[in-house]
Amino acid sequence: MHTEQKLGEILVRLKAISRSDFQLVMETMRRGGRRQKFGRTARAMGLVEEEHILAALAVQMDLFPGIQKMTLPQILEYLHTTETPV
Repeated sequence: MHTEQKLGEILVRLKAISRSDFQLVMETMRRGGRRQKFGRTARAMGLVEEEHILAALAVQMDLFPGIQKMTLPQILEYLHTTETPV
């Protein structure tokens, strides 16, 4: 059974953010009160770029074979070089 990976955990695994930055985002989200998205909060805090979030979402969705074993630079390279269907 496939368990959904959390975006923040994926970003840490990909080394897009540190474990301490992950904790900082989580604390900021807790203090914010209303439900917030991890990626949006981390981006607003200047901790990640949009392409890092997109790469983590690709991992979360298991977008292509082998993505679970790839590094962040490998994923970004793959996403940048893959042609988009017209």
